[in-house]
Amino acid sequence: MKNQLIVKILNNIADILELQEVAFKPIAYRRAAQSIEALSENIEAVYERGELEEISGVGRNIAEKIAEIIETGKLKYYERLKKEVKVDVEQLNQIPSLGPKKIKVLYQKLGVKDLKDLEKVLKQHKVRDLEGFGEKTEETLSHGIELLKKRPSRFLYIHALPMVEMVKKNLERHDFVKKVEVAGSFRRGKETVGDLDFLAVSSQPKKVMDVFTSMKEVKEVLAKGETKSSIRLSNGLQVDLRVVTEKEFGAALLYFIGSKEHNVELRKLALKKGWTLNEYGLTTLKENKWIAGRTQEEIYQKLGLRFIEPELRENRGEIEAARAGKLPLLITAKDIKGVFHNHTTWSDGHNSHLEMAQKAEELGLKFMSFNDHFGHVGITNPLTQKRLGKYLQEISKVQKKVGIKIFTGVEIDILKDGSLPLSAAKLRELDVVIASVHMAIKMKEQEMTSRVCKALRNYPINILGHPQDRILGEREALALNLNKVFETAKEHNVFVEINGSPKRMDLPGELVKSGVDLGCKFALSTDAHAVTHLPFYSLGVNMARRGWIEQKHLLNTWTLGKIEKVLHSK
Repeated sequence: MKNQLIVKILNNIADILELQEVAFKPIAYRRAAQSIEALSENIEAVYERGELEEISGVGRNIAEKIAEIIETGKLKYYERLKKEVKVDVEQLNQIPSLGPKKIKVLYQKLGVKDLKDLEKVLKQHKVRDLEGFGEKTEETLSHGIELLKKRPSRFLYIHALPMVEMVKKNLERHDFVKKVEVAGSFRRGKETVGDLDFLAVSSQPKKVMDVFTSMKEVKEVLAKGETKSSIRLSNGLQVDLRVVTEKEFGAALLYFIGSKEHNVELRKLALKKGWTLNEYGLTTLKENKWIAGRTQEEIYQKLGLRFIEPELRENRGEIEAARAGKLPLLITAKDIKGVFHNHTTWSDGHNSHLEMAQKAEELGLKFMSFNDHFGHVGITNPLTQKRLGKYLQEISKVQKKVGIKIFTGVEIDILKDGSLPLSAAKLRELDVVIASVHMAIKMKEQEMTSRVCKALRNYPINILGHPQDRILGEREALALNLNKVFETAKEHNVFVEINGSPKRMDLPGELVKSGVDLGCKFALSTDAHAVTHLPFYSLGVNMARRGWIEQKHLLNTWTLGKIEKVLHSK
C-alpha cells in the first residue's frame, strides 16, 4: 500500500522545487499528489493495469516516477533533490502551518535546516523579527511543534480504507475462510483510526494466520499465534486478526467493534438478567450456559434491545433509545441525491465545471452545486464581483450539457467583523451561498462565535461551511460556542455543513448529534477540488450516521423540488 508514500514524496518534491525557485513544476507535483491521495484503491493496482496516466494530473514524467516508487520503494530523483538542498523539508513539513515559503525564509535568514534548529530560534524569539512572521506566527509554530510531539499515530479513514479492502481480499480468496469482517473504530465510521481489527471464521486458523502474516504489504510480524496475530504494514499501520468459531462470531464482532463505553453498558444489562457478556458469547452467570453469540442481532434481542448500528455505539443515549424503540432511521449513501460545495478551476479546483458535472452524473447523483471561493481567502484566483458574471454564464452553459441539476453558488469568506465581501442583493442572485471562516482563525471563543452568528443573522446564507475549520492532525478547530451557532442557524434557516473532505471531516458525529438535538438541519458536502474527490460524500455519510441523522434532517435527501424551494426562500 504505497499511496501515502507516493503522496508524501510528491509533496516533498514540490516543496524542494519551490525552495529552488523552480517555476510551474511544484504545482504539477502537488496536483498529482492530491489526486493520488483521493484514490480509494491501491495505486499498485492502477499501475498493474497500466493506468497511471489516467489519474488526474499524472503525466508521463510523473507516472514514471510513481512506477519507480512502486517497484523499488524509493525515488532516485527525490534522493538527489534532498542532497541538493540542506533543509530537511520532510521533517519540517510535519509542523502544521509551516509551508515551503516560510521554510525558505527561515533557512535563508536564520539558517534553519531542521526541527532542532527551528526550536532553537523560536526559544530565542528570532522568528518574530522576520518580515511576514511576527509574534503570532512564532506562537503558532511553537504550538505546532508541541502538537507534533504529542500527535498520536493515527490514520485518516480514507487512508485506512484501501488497507481494509486489501486485507479482506487477501483472506476471502481462500475457501477455508468462511467470513471476514473489520471491527474497531473503522467499523464505527470514525474520522481517524489508530489500528485495524479483523475477525475471521475458519476451521483452519493456522492456515489463515499463514496467509495473513505473509501478505506482501507486511513489513513486520509483531505476533503470530494460532487464533490471534498482529502485523505492521509498510505504512506503519498495525493490523490485528482473530480467528473465531461460527458460534462466537457475533459476540466477538460486537465486542471488537466497541466502543468500550457501549460494551460496558451492555454488560451491565446482561448482569441484571443474571448473565455475562464477553467476546465469546452471552452466557448464564451461574451455569455458564450459552444463550447467544452467533450474530450481533440475537445478542441485542436477548438483552431486550433493538439492533444498534455500529456508528451509534458511543454510549450517547443509544441504549436507552434502543430499549424504548426510538432509535433513528439512519441515512445511507443511497439516500444522497446530490452534493453541495464543489470547486473548479475558477478558483483553486483542478477540473472544469463540465468535468465535475459529468463525473457527478456518472456517480448517479441528481444535482450538485458549484461554490468556488469568493473573497480575500489566501488561495489562488478567488472569484471577484467582476468575474462572477462570466462564472455564472459558464455554469449556465454546462447545465445544458448534462442531465443533472446544477446549482450556482460561491463559498464566501466570513470576514473578521462578521461581514461578507458581497452584498446581500448579489448573494440572492445565487442558488447556494456557503459562508465559511478561512482567515483570522485564532480569535477567542466569544469573539469568533459573535463573528459567525452575525454573518448568519445578516446575510442570505444557505449553508455554514466546515463550521470548525479544522484540518485533522494539522490544525485545531476554531474556538466556537457551537450551541449558540446551532441556535442561530436554526433561527435563520441556515443549514450546517457536514463536510466530507477526508482531512476535514467537519462536523464530527458527536457535534452533529448536538445540532440535531437543538433542532438544526444539515447539508452534506464533498468540498471537492477535483473529480476524484466527488465520491467523498460517503465519508460525510459516516459522520451523519454517527450524528443520528435521518432524512428529515439532511437537505441532500429531500426531493429536488423541496430543495429548490428551501434554497430560494432566502
